[in-house]
Amino acid sequence: MKTFHFVSLGCPKNRVDTEVAAARLLAAGLVPARDERSADLLVVNTCSFIRDARTESEDALRAVARIKKLRPKVRVVAMGCLCQQDPDRVAQLVPGVDLVLGTGCVDRIDTVLERSGPRVLVGPGSFLPRYETPRILSQSPSFAYLKIGDGCDRKCAFCAIPAIKGPAVSRPIPLLVAEARQLAGLGVRELVLVAQDTTQFGKPDDGALLRLLDALEAIDSIAWIRLMYTYPDRISRSLLRRLAEGGKILPYLDMPIQHIDDRILKAMRRGTSASSIRGAVQTARALCPRITLRTTVITGFPGEDDKAFDALLRFIEEARFQHLGAFAFRPEAGTVAATMDGQVPARERTRRRNAVMRLQKRISTEINRSWIGRTLNVLVDSDGAMGGPPTARTAFQAPEVDGVVYLDRTEAVAGRFLQVRITRSTAYDLVGTNQPADEFAAVPGADE
Repeated sequence: MKTFHFVSLGCPKNRVDTEVAAARLLAAGLVPARDERSADLLVVNTCSFIRDARTESEDALRAVARIKKLRPKVRVVAMGCLCQQDPDRVAQLVPGVDLVLGTGCVDRIDTVLERSGPRVLVGPGSFLPRYETPRILSQSPSFAYLKIGDGCDRKCAFCAIPAIKGPAVSRPIPLLVAEARQLAGLGVRELVLVAQDTTQFGKPDDGALLRLLDALEAIDSIAWIRLMYTYPDRISRSLLRRLAEGGKILPYLDMPIQHIDDRILKAMRRGTSASSIRGAVQTARALCPRITLRTTVITGFPGEDDKAFDALLRFIEEARFQHLGAFAFRPEAGTVAATMDGQVPARERTRRRNAVMRLQKRISTEINRSWIGRTLNVLVDSDGAMGGPPTARTAFQAPEVDGVVYLDRTEAVAGRFLQVRITRSTAYDLVGTNQPADEFAAVPGADE
């Protein structure tokens, strides 16, 4: 084998695992192929968080199975959550698959180079890279995900992740700082902290997350640090005050609420209540007035009647989250919610999801219009060389899940900061005229 090609599906945590696995293959002497047609080794990193993700993963596995049938010498590795959850299903989808890796065996991918040995490696679900574990960045060098933990202690009724990944575990702060320095050496300007629940970092040490933020902020060339996957019941006042201080730690929180009706929250086993969610939102905005809040909600959860759904719509209108994603409930095999009474018909679940997104589109449109005419600091992600206009992001736009700023000039360099005057907006994106700016002596934080 000489070349490899990855198909990476799922969340940013999966992205990190893909980058680690790719670096292992590179260290073993392989090089990336132009595409799947020219690769000697095909790797599919699967996701099985929800049924749609599992379907996408199965389709990707079937596609590589067809390639292997046409080119029998091609070797195939399947890895990720679907492999951890159901390795037999993966082997059925790809007859003759050379290696099936569970989620905790990412750094053993180079065993596929051996002609003998186990064909299936599935052990504990969590994978925490060591600081010396190299990565090949698979996206713009402007940002990188920093995986601070893995697994989850929560027992949400709709989620299979704890069963796949196991309990929450955290990486030591010195190892995370060492990896962050390596990423900074590759030109990364923004660190996006990810885990199944970043607020469980270092648990039961409640001060661990703040110490991690302080340590990462001391890395000179890192300009922005963003927190994703924070849970409302563990967002402390001290964390909010830290976000309000400015500097490199962006006043941005991704806090999935999933619902606002107490009866539905209890059925979901979220461990929160409507009053605590409202309190978290109000406290966040009181202690950190510039904060950007992103959330996710689920529509059509078992037992959600018209009254509960109307309450959700009213709260979304009231809270005016800058960013919101909605998912129509799907009964996932092996979860408590799959067998609950009061299942909502699939068509109604989808109708409610669409209603939420129509409401959020209106809210987002109004918020984005308020930026027209203002000058914002942005971090360039793409220079447009691959086609399309250059793109950048403000401090209130997380990579890949929020909108972008389209730049109408071409002198943009990925990883550099610019000042942009916003001239137009859409429901989710902004358009601006950029002027090259000197590299900021002080870190460009949230826009004033």
